[in-house]
Amino acid sequence: MIGRSPKEDSDSLSSKRNRATARRKAERREAAPPRRLFSRATLIETPYAALALTALVYLRCLANELVYDDHEMIILNRYIGDWAMVWRSFVNDSWWFRNPMALPQSAYYRPLQDVWLAINFHLFGFAPIGWHVAIVAVHLVAVYLVFKIARELSASDELSVSKWTPIIAAAIFGVMPIHAQAVIWPTAIPLPMSAAFELAALLFFIWSMRRDGSKVVAPIFFALALLSHESAVVFPLILFAYAMLLAPRMPATWRGCMVRAAIVTAPFFLEVALYLLLRREVLGFITRRNVTNPWTAAQGLLTIPSALGTYAMLLIMPWDAGPVHALDVVSSAASSQFLLPALALVGLAASAALALWNDARRATWLFWALWLAISIAPVLDLRAFSPLALVEDRYLYMASVAWCIGLTDLAVSFIMSVESSGRMLAAAASIVTVAFAASLFHVESFWHDDVALFGTCVEMAPRSTLCHDRLGLALKTRGDAQDAEREFVVAQELDPTDGANLYNLGLTHMQMGRSEQAFDEITRALKTLPDAPAFAYTDLAKLADSLGKADEREAALSHAEELPDGIEQVQVARAQIALGHHDYASAEGFARDAVARNPRNADGWTALGIALHNEGRLDEALAAYQKAMKLHPNAALQQTMLALRARLQQK
Repeated sequence: MIGRSPKEDSDSLSSKRNRATARRKAERREAAPPRRLFSRATLIETPYAALALTALVYLRCLANELVYDDHEMIILNRYIGDWAMVWRSFVNDSWWFRNPMALPQSAYYRPLQDVWLAINFHLFGFAPIGWHVAIVAVHLVAVYLVFKIARELSASDELSVSKWTPIIAAAIFGVMPIHAQAVIWPTAIPLPMSAAFELAALLFFIWSMRRDGSKVVAPIFFALALLSHESAVVFPLILFAYAMLLAPRMPATWRGCMVRAAIVTAPFFLEVALYLLLRREVLGFITRRNVTNPWTAAQGLLTIPSALGTYAMLLIMPWDAGPVHALDVVSSAASSQFLLPALALVGLAASAALALWNDARRATWLFWALWLAISIAPVLDLRAFSPLALVEDRYLYMASVAWCIGLTDLAVSFIMSVESSGRMLAAAASIVTVAFAASLFHVESFWHDDVALFGTCVEMAPRSTLCHDRLGLALKTRGDAQDAEREFVVAQELDPTDGANLYNLGLTHMQMGRSEQAFDEITRALKTLPDAPAFAYTDLAKLADSLGKADEREAALSHAEELPDGIEQVQVARAQIALGHHDYASAEGFARDAVARNPRNADGWTALGIALHNEGRLDEALAAYQKAMKLHPNAALQQTMLALRARLQQK
């Protein structure tokens, strides 16, 4: 045609082919019979089976309690019921509520996590079942998006041999045992939430490139992902890989592909830059070393192959999922802990490249490999984590999407080339899915409560001081002081310099009635803990009072008053001390001062209720108890209230 370039002719032919393909698909949909509820078409073409199986397996966790960080972020968070927590979360780090007077409290800027906590509290209070239902719902959204993305990419791949890939990949992703930590632990919400937003952004990005759809929706979802978890900063690289390798109407040269990919992903990279500026403004830094991690930069780099090896084994054998994976520091490049995993990883990557490089679908396999590597990259800054959390199951949540879809696609292609009827494929998929579901059902029990959680941690990392200390705290809370003492003693033997553990041992001895020993241990512990909170000194003051050490009591209370929230804590402590001396009038005065300073102080309201109760002012006591219960429910106070109501009804 005169006046048209070959490039324009090519684009015209491509547009005609796309329109023809769309017309044929529409005709097939119109000609297709109505889909029955229970049919092969329903099973293959919808995510219902994957969603149902996932929901069924996760029903077990609805009986689980709140564990570990849940206590501090939810139960002990005195701001969680205040709607100001929502807007304050956007201008502070994620742990700001721990001590608003000394910010930042952490290296995490995840405002949507705190918003999620606030909303869940207003919906469910402290009832664990509601929190578990909410986070499982987020996981189900991710399962749905995995299905949609796998189907979108399979449908656009002319060389794809089966439509089974989306449903199998979604089902395996749904019940993969390594997801237990991210889905069962309520305060692990940032990773599944961020991944769900990223998957939604990817889906809309694919649609925008394939169907010339809206280009605004994907960046919006990506912004939400960034505000959920910092690992989302690498997500634009996944989009870039897709635009380079799998996007339709690809330019004829690599240079053309790169230019187009750079243009379509530019808004996402701009969002990353804006996020990093915001993060620096709020936190005062972009990233920093974890204060509990003593490793050097060289040790951090040399330990990366070992960490990658552990992640690889978790993906290959997800039934090894657990709350902790101990990782030893590597200090030499000549160490077997560096050489063996490094050589294994290089060999694995080289073997995969040789096997698939001549495959007609090598661009697809390369895309999944890049997604996997990009998603894992942010968690390889090992010095940013505490020594016990260098490798965590939940860090693989986003990476496992690529693993599930890519490996399923590869397996489906192989099996269908061997036996085209699909019976072998159905059998293999069923076996793997059921095995994963059974393993997940077992792993859920690890997170049932703090004793189960840290008991599992001790089994998996017997040399961990933190695991023994946390198990001791859980046993102490349960009232099992002797077993708690055993765990604290083991932790002290592992690390005699751990002041926090010595403090917990002292509290346990106080609970066991060994007050003199407890006083000595807590005193020594606080000398090694320069940042100890005010309540640690009020605990020491109450112990000193029980031993008749008035001078030591006043010294501890005076020190506590100088700390953040110290005056309020001291007022509560003085009220509790006065109650112990049956001085109810003084106890009432101190408790009223405490709740006047902070109406959300549950301990202050409880002390006030006890004082009023003993003064015979039962109606006022019940009102104080009710306020305490609303702020921090507990079974003992509930029983006291029931007995008090019975007395009032008898009058």
